Amino acid sequence: MQKGRMAEHKGRIAMGKRSPVAALCRGFTLIELLTWLGISLVFSSLAIPPLQRVIHRSQATAQVTWLVTAVNYTRHAAVQYRATATLCPAKIADKGCNGKWHDGLLVFIDHNQDGRLNGKDRVLSRLPPLNTSGTITWRSFRNRQYLQMTEAGHTNYQNGHFIYCPAIEGAQLARKIVINTQGRARLYYLQRGSALARQRLPTALRC
Repeated sequence: MQKGRMAEHKGRIAMGKRSPVAALCRGFTLIELLTWLGISLVFSSLAIPPLQRVIHRSQATAQVTWLVTAVNYTRHAAVQYRATATLCPAKIADKGCNGKWHDGLLVFIDHNQDGRLNGKDRVLSRLPPLNTSGTITWRSFRNRQYLQMTEAGHTNYQNGHFIYCPAIEGAQLARKIVINTQGRARLYYLQRGSALARQRLPTALRC
């Protein structure tokens, strides 16, 4: 009789104990899950604004890099082919120079130096637009809506500047690319964070 009671008591103790594996596989209660979800939402809401700023800054850098690369390529092509090379906006690929600068770019050898794709002119490259929002404007001496480089690597009396204005955050992420008479590009900016930046602007750009 006593042995039976002892066996029953040991059985109850064994049922009350859980193995380490069973403890690990217990899972979470509903309250624990709701608490974890609430904390995750709080941290996510705090991280979204900085993440958006990083994305917008990256888009601005990509757009400026795209444009500076086109300018440098045009200058290099003019020196290499010993002829005037023209860079202009080209929204529609087979229509020559047209549209806005942020719609796409066209680089060609401009034999008659008229800034138009005609006659014996030779297309060197077409650059499609990037998947970023924003606008690019060009202001220069002689007020031409194209940029020409001579065989010496200089502009065709067209020193001026490009201004990139993002659709979001305006002047905070705006960039100014100055092209001097020697055909060299120099980037000006308001904030730090661009790999191409060389000099900061004293005041914000107008967009």
